Amino acid sequence: MDTYEVVMFLAYFISLLAGVGLAFIPASIAKKKGYSFGLWWFYGFMLFIVAIIHVNLIPDKTTQSIPVNAVAPNLYYAPSNSGQSAADELKKYKELLDSGTITQEEFDAKKRQILKL
Repeated sequence: MDTYEVVMFLAYFISLLAGVGLAFIPASIAKKKGYSFGLWWFYGFMLFIVAIIHVNLIPDKTTQSIPVNAVAPNLYYAPSNSGQSAADELKKYKELLDSGTITQEEFDAKKRQILKL
């Protein structure tokens, strides 16, 4: 093995190690955002420049985003009938459900409202 081959081998080996090391940058950013570390490491190893730009543009899965046009949940509940307990109201709505007057979804909504779930 002559000097040229040794130098080329070392250059190849150092380049490979640099690629392996650089691939950890997009992989660790992606992991913090809730994405697969291994997949992003491979992506960063193969296409580092593209991966580093891409990982900075992807949304964060770990934070809960609120859509712009989302309606705020109703935090205020209508007071229940003072003469009836929650069980009595649920029984009344269950009878309406069984008779077909209201749907299952309406019953579930009233149940959540009555039980304040």
